[in-house]
Amino acid sequence: MSMEDLMKDEHFKLLTFLIVSARGCVDEPHLYGPLRLIDAASKLIDIMSREGKAVKELIEVKELIDKNKHLVMYDESEFVRFLDDLVVRIAKLIKST
Repeated sequence: MSMEDLMKDEHFKLLTFLIVSARGCVDEPHLYGPLRLIDAASKLIDIMSREGKAVKELIEVKELIDKNKHLVMYDESEFVRFLDDLVVRIAKLIKST
């Protein structure tokens, strides 16, 4: 793979996002770490969708993430509740298999 191809690769873009986010977490407020992780989850579901690997339940999770991830900016307790709800939703998805 050429460097030009690598720069366009969705997996590489996610990798760089994670690495830069890890560095950012050192100096950012404590809840920005979870925000960055949930944003990465959304990006990963995007990749899975383009590769035909995302079921409708994952698409719904992505929609919830994109709708609610900014709660951290103005209602931290609601953001944490949102994360708890996502964990339950994913657990139910896993259990249903």
